[in-house]
Amino acid sequence: MGIAYRFKKMFGKETFNHIDITYLIESIKLIASNDHKVLAICLENTGSSFLGVKNATLNLFPNNTIFLPAYYGNITLTAKQFIELSDAIVNNGFKQVIISSLPISMNKLLDLLADRICVKVIFHGALSELANEKNETQFFNMIDLAQKGKIKKIGFVKSGLENWANSIFSISTCQLQLKPIATTSESPYVKTSEKINVGIFGNTSFNKNLYNQIAGALAIENVIIHTSLTTKFSEFGFDDRIIEYPFMDHLTFIQLISEMDINLHLSFSEGMGGQVFTESLAAGVPCLTSYNNEYLKHDNELLKLLTVEQYENPWQISKAIEQIISLDLSFLGRRLKDYSLIIEKEHEKLLESFLSN
Repeated sequence: MGIAYRFKKMFGKETFNHIDITYLIESIKLIASNDHKVLAICLENTGSSFLGVKNATLNLFPNNTIFLPAYYGNITLTAKQFIELSDAIVNNGFKQVIISSLPISMNKLLDLLADRICVKVIFHGALSELANEKNETQFFNMIDLAQKGKIKKIGFVKSGLENWANSIFSISTCQLQLKPIATTSESPYVKTSEKINVGIFGNTSFNKNLYNQIAGALAIENVIIHTSLTTKFSEFGFDDRIIEYPFMDHLTFIQLISEMDINLHLSFSEGMGGQVFTESLAAGVPCLTSYNNEYLKHDNELLKLLTVEQYENPWQISKAIEQIISLDLSFLGRRLKDYSLIIEKEHEKLLESFLSN
């Protein structure tokens, strides 16, 4: 960041490559014209940064979301454009604005809207992220704004946080559950190869635990690993067993994980299991998870079957994979789809509760 930029920012004259926000204003008008009384606001992703939040927001509000131009979480709008945007939102008759994730760069827009319209916020993360000082500061800023009434309600995706925050901060909260999204194919599972296709997807952060999952899958001889992570394993005789994938759009990704025999999503922390996990189950493909969520709380047998307790132990991961692939995957797939229908009803009920006053 150059000296000239620092001075301009200091005096309120932020400078970015000029972005014409006419398309945002028109999007707001179009959403309002379709009789939507709720407008959701999220940031555009930069690669995998904010991609999960973007997909989650579209899951909750597929027809009434706008995405603000951003670079790694920093909104690339000027102070004047923030004012124009807030005026357009208020003047188009929305009853509620849902700010889906509240990075520091969103504070300006929230401040412009808070006294003019009902603003609610969705927190997609977990408290472990507060180890980052900037995240901690912003989290408690969100709590402070909720206590002052500027944020009317906070929706938490991570199970348990809604009860905890309501209890100790005396603020209005709600849990949110994403709707399970799967491919439209109703074809039953058919084994077409002696090889076992294992999907191990996620970003490259420590939290996603991909190395342990790849290591565990490699311990099974006839496994082909499909992954988004580049590792040194390929240099040690495993090149023909690991297929790497570039960044892809969401629908293409859902199709890919639906073609696996089993997916793994043993991350250290997730909101409600993680979208790889939930979308895999909705497609009827078993997916191993770690015990960091309540997604399978309605079925103790599935909970025990799909949860790997030692999810940082590659040998235990390999044994968990072997257990799953020894089962009738066609029967299991139908059961997972049925379970996803239960979650879909829960999603609708929780979203209705979040939007109610």
